[in-house]
Order: sequence, then C-alpha cells, then structure tokens
Amino acid sequence: MKTVLRVVFSLLGILLLLLALAWVGLSVAKYILYEDYLEEKQDVCTIPDLNRGFTPQGITYLAGEDAYLHSGYNGEDLALYYVRGEDVRRFVPLDGEGTPALGHGGGVTTAGDYVYIADDHALLVYSLPGLLAAGDGESLPLVMRIPVDNAASFCSAADGKLYVGEFYRAGNYETDASHAFRTPEGEEHRAIVSCYTVLEDGSLAGTPDWHLSVPGLVQGFAVHDGVIALSRSYGLSSSSLEFYDGMLDAGKTVTCPGGEVPLYYVGQANLLRQLALPAFSEDLDVQGDRVIVSFESACNKYVIGKLFFAFEAASYPFPAAGE
Repeated sequence: MKTVLRVVFSLLGILLLLLALAWVGLSVAKYILYEDYLEEKQDVCTIPDLNRGFTPQGITYLAGEDAYLHSGYNGEDLALYYVRGEDVRRFVPLDGEGTPALGHGGGVTTAGDYVYIADDHALLVYSLPGLLAAGDGESLPLVMRIPVDNAASFCSAADGKLYVGEFYRAGNYETDASHAFRTPEGEEHRAIVSCYTVLEDGSLAGTPDWHLSVPGLVQGFAVHDGVIALSRSYGLSSSSLEFYDGMLDAGKTVTCPGGEVPLYYVGQANLLRQLALPAFSEDLDVQGDRVIVSFESACNKYVIGKLFFAFEAASYPFPAAGE
C-alpha cells in the first residue's frame, strides 16, 4: 500500500512540476509573442465578476464619469456593469416584458442619454441617466429595441453615428449571403459594419449611411481621427488588433431597407498596423487617443486567462492616419 501511495504522490508531483514549467514557459513566451502590444499597453479597469460567472463581451468608456460599462452574459442572462475604481455596480437589463433580458451582450456603447447593447440582430436601448442613478442589483427598464440589418455582435458610437457589426466564422457563425464581398485585392469578406445616424430620441435613422465590409472573426470596432480599429479573435489562437487608414471605396452600392447605400471595405491595401494580442480579445472603444480592448479569457467559462492574470481591460495608442 505504501508503495502504491509513493507512486501516486510521485506522479502527482511530476504532473504539478510539468504544469508549473508550462505556466512559467507560457508566461515568458507572452513577452516574446506579444512584445509590441505589451510595451505600450496600459491597464484601464478591472473586468468585474470574472470569478462569479460573468463572461465579458462589450466595453465602453463614459468620459463624463471617467467610468466604464461592461456588457456580457451570466448563463443565459444579459449582464451589464458600471465600473469606476472601487464603485462596481451590476444591473439587470429588462426585456420588453419587464423580465430579465436574455442574451449575449456582445457590445455596449452610449450616445446622448442612451445606452445601446448589441444582441441578436438588434440594439437594446436603456436610459443612461437611469443607469447612473441606479444602485447595485437594480433593474433597468428597456426603452426600445431597434432592429438592425446585420447580426449585431458588437457596437460603438462617435460624433452622432452608431456603428454596429457582426461576427463571421464559417460553419458556426454564418452571416447573410448578401454580406459576402471579394475585395479588389482578392480577400474574401462575409461580414459588415453598418453606420447609422443617431436621432434625438435615441432611435436610429431607418437606413444606414453606409456598409463597411470587414474580414471574419471581428469582435470589436472603433474609429478615431479617421483610423479604424478591429479586434479579431476566436478560441485559443492569438488575437489580432488591426488599424486601418480609413475606408476604401468598393465602387458599388448595396440594397438596404429604405434604399441603396454605398459599400466600403478595409483590407491589406489600407492596413496601417497589426498587433498580436493574447487570446480572447473582445469589444473595443476609444479613450482619448487610445483604443480600449477587453478580454474574456479569465472568466470561468474559459479559465486560462486566470493563469496569466488577465483581469484588466487595457488600452493601446491609435496610430496616426497615413502613418
């Protein structure tokens, strides 16, 4: 019996040693794999409730509050958080029936007095003043649900425009066939970002201003001084943070509800910079002249980020257009 126990404890010791060596190796490797990103990234806020079931997806910066909103899901329930230093509040977004909303919460942004959460071909709209006045655990009544013309996997807003886009991956995250586009350079795209004008009452103009054709695996979109940033990731592979010098004219229009809109695209022809990031990058937003990026790797669903202390959303400087 003692011999058996010695063997068992020896095997456990070897296993623990191998895990420790793997952890050390990966910890060192990240400084090689992600050197460019790690040199200039800055942590901006703690991602809440990663050890309590929250799977983060969206992030946006509230300049007037110097605070952040995080959207995502906890089980099947849509989840929304306000984070300002130690002030962390979780809200319960409601659906049109007044019950807790279900959903993925792929992106969150604000425009005027409204908060928008991207989810399942629509934007769920809530009152920003109502959110700021609410306490931890309180419910947020739905103001309106706005259908959009793509899958609505992420969103961002700036200067009276709201951008909402979709995630594409062949096989399990398909998009509408009409969103397929081959760039003049030969790149295959099957997802779009739609640009809408935000109206005074928080609703959106019925027809987008334009469509932007983007590659697959896009998790987040942001624009600053004419430079477009995309967050792209899936699974354990390294994420990609990409910066594009504006938009390229596709030379065609596409049909939307309400009429024809111009089509633009991004691709290798206008790529300014591409950075490798740790796995599971998610939504983007703008803070000053930097892009904020959130990660889901340290949530209980994926766990691996806990090994590398991936508990913070971070920012990285935007390059200048034409740089």
